[in-house]
Amino acid sequence: MKISVCIAATRATTVDAAIASIRHQTWTDWELVLVGQGDDPALAAVGKAAALSDARVHYVHLDRRGLSLARNAGIRAATGDIIAMTDDDCEAREDWLATLGGIFAAEPAVGLVGGALLAPSPAHGGPASCPCLEPADALYDPIAADRQAPAGWDWIGGNFAIRRRAVERVGMFDECLGAGAVFPAAEDTDYKLRMERIGIKMRSTPRSVVYHTHGHRYGARAVLRSSRAYARGNAALAAKLTLMGDPRGREWLEETRRECLGDWRTLTSGRRPHNPLRYLYFARAYAECLRQYRVDPVHHILYAIPAKAETPR
Repeated sequence: MKISVCIAATRATTVDAAIASIRHQTWTDWELVLVGQGDDPALAAVGKAAALSDARVHYVHLDRRGLSLARNAGIRAATGDIIAMTDDDCEAREDWLATLGGIFAAEPAVGLVGGALLAPSPAHGGPASCPCLEPADALYDPIAADRQAPAGWDWIGGNFAIRRRAVERVGMFDECLGAGAVFPAAEDTDYKLRMERIGIKMRSTPRSVVYHTHGHRYGARAVLRSSRAYARGNAALAAKLTLMGDPRGREWLEETRRECLGDWRTLTSGRRPHNPLRYLYFARAYAECLRQYRVDPVHHILYAIPAKAETPR
């Protein structure tokens, strides 16, 4: 079973470690599709050097930046039956691919396996953020479970693998969502919901491990940027659900309002709201997406409504 590993890369300073972690895998039937983005010559140099030194590594370059855009390019270039994804600031444990391959071999009905993304201890004190997840060992069958995921089940974009035939059913990642896009988060949650919609079985496991080695962002500004990105991405996904007639979109907006602002009892008691700025980002992006975007009825991805030309007077 050949596994294609796809890494969307923008960071020349950390991608070498990610590449090395794939080369050290105990599973030997793999290829690495490294998708560089942007105009950093150092990143292109790292990618090309990796491809020259190992025939299993392939470098693809995109002038535009965008996590979903790069993942889609990686999927198109991949030749394996299984397509595994991680990020350029991560390092996979040496048994990562062996664990994924073993699960896919043992469970032929499973379309996707998501694993643990473990954050290191912060290098110093102060505000910091680092996406991480340690899921339960759980199988989610959307049809049998009436679309109610089991406790502890989940997966995240920094560590998952999917069968090619599942990609052919679900389609590509939504390029309006994810880092580098207009709504810079929630591309993995969107994909999860699209898989759920058509009933593809998904397993999560803590045994498949990727370390988010360079994932910490330090300082108040970095934490605020991260909060804004997640709020905008999640809001756009909520609006996308609303555009598709799914009531969960509007419910998500209301739930975020309650979490961030509290209910009327909180407001009249004089207690400080939890996080009003996050709700502001969320509400604005939700309205922006409803106003300026629609959902392709075939591929279920967002597209911008063409701006109307002004009528000459």
